[in-house]
Amino acid sequence: MLDGLRLYLRLASAGLRAQMQYRGAFVLRSIVDFGVMISDLGPVWVLSSYFGHLDGWSFAELALLYGMVSSSWALVELGLRGFENFSAYLLRGELDKLLLRPRSVVLQIAALEFEARKAARVAQGLVVAVLACIALRLGPASLAWVVAGIAGGVLCFAGIVMIGASVAFWTSGETAELQNTLTYGGSAALSYPVSIYTNWFRRAITYGVPLAFVNYFPALAALGRTEAAGWPRALPWLSPLACAGVLALGLAAFQRGLRRYESAGS
Repeated sequence: MLDGLRLYLRLASAGLRAQMQYRGAFVLRSIVDFGVMISDLGPVWVLSSYFGHLDGWSFAELALLYGMVSSSWALVELGLRGFENFSAYLLRGELDKLLLRPRSVVLQIAALEFEARKAARVAQGLVVAVLACIALRLGPASLAWVVAGIAGGVLCFAGIVMIGASVAFWTSGETAELQNTLTYGGSAALSYPVSIYTNWFRRAITYGVPLAFVNYFPALAALGRTEAAGWPRALPWLSPLACAGVLALGLAAFQRGLRRYESAGS
């Protein structure tokens, strides 16, 4: 495991050195990525200011939801970038080159096109989450739920991008937009409480693709409002299991795809 981690860090550092050849562009894009929170949180602030709250959630509580899911997804974008663009490597026959190396294919793919500027997105998500926790005056137990939600979100989104990559073995990348819907679209949807959505969509992101376990249920537990929101008190405790289950499914699906792969013939 340590050997694999060293390999990943070496591949990632090579990508960082390549990006730092154009430091001005790197700094500018990092600033833009960090500033995304203004455009993301702006509409939330406007809604909260106009209505006072959104389905009982104050602006600070909505910011907590945003900070948790934004941090989770940004960490996956930073660390598993290669799986997002996997269909392109598959179609160009570049997977064959990775398979020839006596190293973990998963780690090699994860480090492809490593974009260090995505660290700015991680930073802005964490800044929002920390400021929200301070504003809400959360205690140690509540902070533990916030950390658990962010960690679980990383597992869940990692599993989703791996599932999306595995589907490419059967569809040649034709379902890439579906993956984007579940990741970019899912993180945007989870910036708001699940309770505001219609019943079918709420059930879909709870019992279908368990995105609600990423930040909504941990946030309810952190705020002590699980039962008040109409959910069983024990439900947030299932969040780590649900998120880990998505990751396990993603790893299994990708390994199945690798076994099916018969080379590009290049």
